[in-house]
Amino acid sequence: MNRKRLHASVSLLALATAFAAPAFAQEVETVTVSGFRHSLETTEGIKRSSVGLVEAVSSVDIGKLPDVSIAESLSRLPGLAGQRVDGRSQVIAIRGLSPDFAGTTLNGREQVSTGDNRGVEFDQYPSEILSGVVVYKTPDAKLLGQGLSGTVDLKTIRPLDYDEMRFAVGIRGEVNSMGKVYRVSPYGSRFNISYIDQFLNGKLGVAVGYAHLDSPFQQKHYTAWWWGNPDSWGAHQPGKDADAVMLQGAEARVSSQTQVRDGLAATLEFKPNEHFHSVLDMYYSNFNQREYMNGAQWSSYPDCVKVNPTLPDNDVDKTKTCNADPNKVVESLNNPTYVTSGGVKLVQAGAWSNLRLLGRNDYNTRVDVLSAVGWRNEYTNGNFSLALDLSYSGAKRNSAQLESYVGTHSLESNLKFTVPLTNHGFPTFTPGINYADPKVIGIFDALNYGHDARLETPTQKDTIQAVRLESKYHVGYIVSDIEAGIGFQSRYKKKSSSVYFLDLADKTNVQPITSDLLYQAPSLAFAGFTNGVLAYNVKAVTDKYLNKTLNMSGDDYKKDFSVKENVVTAYVMANLDSNVGFATLRGNVGAQLVHTDQISRAFNIDNAPGKPNVPLGDMSGNKSYYDFLPSINLSLDFDNGNIVRLGIAKTMARPRVDDMRAAASAGVSDTSPYLWSGSGGNPKLKPWRADSIDIAYEHYFGKASYVSVAGFYKNLKTYIYNQNILDYDFRNFTNTTKHTPDTSLGQFSTPANGKGGYMRGAEISAQLDGTLLTDYLDGFGSVLSFSWTDSSVKPDGPGTSTIATLPGLSKAVASGTLYYEKNGFSVRISERYRSDFRGEITSNFAQRSYTRILAEAITDFQVGYDFEDGKLNGLSLVAQIENLFNTPYRTYQDDRLSNGTNEPREYNLYGRTILLGLNYKL
Repeated sequence: MNRKRLHASVSLLALATAFAAPAFAQEVETVTVSGFRHSLETTEGIKRSSVGLVEAVSSVDIGKLPDVSIAESLSRLPGLAGQRVDGRSQVIAIRGLSPDFAGTTLNGREQVSTGDNRGVEFDQYPSEILSGVVVYKTPDAKLLGQGLSGTVDLKTIRPLDYDEMRFAVGIRGEVNSMGKVYRVSPYGSRFNISYIDQFLNGKLGVAVGYAHLDSPFQQKHYTAWWWGNPDSWGAHQPGKDADAVMLQGAEARVSSQTQVRDGLAATLEFKPNEHFHSVLDMYYSNFNQREYMNGAQWSSYPDCVKVNPTLPDNDVDKTKTCNADPNKVVESLNNPTYVTSGGVKLVQAGAWSNLRLLGRNDYNTRVDVLSAVGWRNEYTNGNFSLALDLSYSGAKRNSAQLESYVGTHSLESNLKFTVPLTNHGFPTFTPGINYADPKVIGIFDALNYGHDARLETPTQKDTIQAVRLESKYHVGYIVSDIEAGIGFQSRYKKKSSSVYFLDLADKTNVQPITSDLLYQAPSLAFAGFTNGVLAYNVKAVTDKYLNKTLNMSGDDYKKDFSVKENVVTAYVMANLDSNVGFATLRGNVGAQLVHTDQISRAFNIDNAPGKPNVPLGDMSGNKSYYDFLPSINLSLDFDNGNIVRLGIAKTMARPRVDDMRAAASAGVSDTSPYLWSGSGGNPKLKPWRADSIDIAYEHYFGKASYVSVAGFYKNLKTYIYNQNILDYDFRNFTNTTKHTPDTSLGQFSTPANGKGGYMRGAEISAQLDGTLLTDYLDGFGSVLSFSWTDSSVKPDGPGTSTIATLPGLSKAVASGTLYYEKNGFSVRISERYRSDFRGEITSNFAQRSYTRILAEAITDFQVGYDFEDGKLNGLSLVAQIENLFNTPYRTYQDDRLSNGTNEPREYNLYGRTILLGLNYKL
């Protein structure tokens, strides 16, 4: 289905371009338009007037961008692709590079992230209070906070750009097509209001925008924990062929969320005369999320399973003496069905005997607070101008992840299962026990995790304080202006996490839950659990029955760290503007000199054999380095709609924050030779660096139409991946063993700068008005794009598996929008496609991991009507459907545990979001 949609998008783009070609020189009548067509005109103007290679999104009207989410708008741009988190686009990959390679600014100032690293989560920025976005694919020397793959600059309203008061208000109701999955109503609402006005005869401007979101989230979820062949590590699985790979554990659940976000943007602009201009802008967002989860999970322990897992000797029996132990029975597979995939034999169906299932209920909360303020003052006198810019950006995230378990001593005697291997759908399990029966099921550590519930409370803080001084001198002639400046930025990111185990006083028996704390069990019929799983008030149950104790592992302590960066950037740039024969040459030539001083502090973890993995003290590490980043942007405008662009630059992106952590664990072996070994982060990491070249041809015709073809090549000088350093010096670590190490040198596993490779790609896009073909198509139009990207970089190091690709790299990305807008009526259908890619996700215990996300095409639909005269003038009605075809989110196992074949791993359905609303403007 996705491949057909991709072919259709490419064919439609080629066909539209071919039909439009004869009309390139056609004179188009000047018509005043509004709404989406006006947005396209503005976008075309931004792209055409830029000297570098850019993409843009412009607001349809005050308080109205083309899409419900700014992330969705970005993911439609050529070369950009969105990754869905909880069913909605959240982070953006530019030209096949993960979000950590991109820079994000708000009104030109670098922004912090509520995420784990540097990549900005765009769902924190309400589209209703943004005026637009510009994506710089080629950098220039003046662009501070730029990324290696590109830079996304979010724009808020400038009130003095308007000549009169503006007021807009919008309200929408929404509903999820899956209904109430669990604990959360499927109905939600959105509200936004914007006000713009000018005072003191147009010298003082005020703009305020507020957006409120109360949106439900519903999910049906299945995950295969992993596929493998136990026989390959000497653990035979009774009933399975020795050469077959099978599912080693899985979970099926439903989850619902309440998502409440309040966003506020305000701008005060003062321009008393032609010499002085001052702009103060502020942004604030508060995002509050609560999640309720209910489901079942199981894991396979080859050979044996405990009849009562609370009895002593809880390790899995490897001696094949199960029948001799009355407390253990054989876990076996019956009547397996085999299929072959990629030359590997897989177990597709069968039945388990003597398998234990665990019921799980989670209650998770998250609060994100994001704020930014900037104040720019500019003085101009004749040909010279001087500007001072002060800014602050801050983000805080506080979250809690509480998971609790229920089960029974009884084992499944004939748990049938079928796992789809071709269409990656939901599997089917048919348990013989009613896991929703409170008479049978209660609090119980059925899978012997060592606790009856687990609570983790991750927190993080990210701040940027910056000051920037810049000057500009108008020269004239070939060099129109010379700009120079210096900026200082201090960034501090701190993360920490506390982990608690919650346990019953009596762990030998199943603890019933009183009826007043029980909920109605949600339906898990999609996975075969017709009765569902016992559901209850997780917080109340854990408070009533369980004792809480702090229980930190070495891995948990490694999550506590801080990173600070002080960055000084000096730049100079010459702007070019000159006639060259029958063309106009515009562009810029410049360079940045960047000095970075970084330091990280974290725990030193004892990792000696038999030790408890506790902190021994603090660790720290620092690094200081320079980068010289020259750049050239040239634009040759032939004044007939034809423009050729060239961009050449050195670029860099600082390392991931978690790779830079100083946290480390080390110890001395307890057998001779007594050698050090350990693992951890690397605070001495240098950035990713690349040389890049871009070339593009653009043809503009009419007021809102163009065709663009672009190509790029990036040579990544280095890439950061985990390496084993054999001569690492451990003299700063404490030896807690009784053995004296033979040497202070040993093996340390850590992220390090290594060999890079190339990235290359091509992009073709078109924005076409129907009148290019015939006046009968007035009001019709299309926006189409296709991008192809390839890379030689091995993210796990040279010589590693060809399966692993760069995180975020989809080789093919396409988008298409077809619209009609005339006489107040509008209809629009849009689809965005990306091929499969390696995605970064949040896995168990707040850890980051990678998975292979399959190709997907997301289709959105919108219809509306604007009243253009009469008493209702200014009122507009709109209906929207997000994810029109309820496209599933699918992943498969992205490793070599099972001989490299692609077994399905995750399958999620989120439903359609249907919105109805109105907008009113003055």
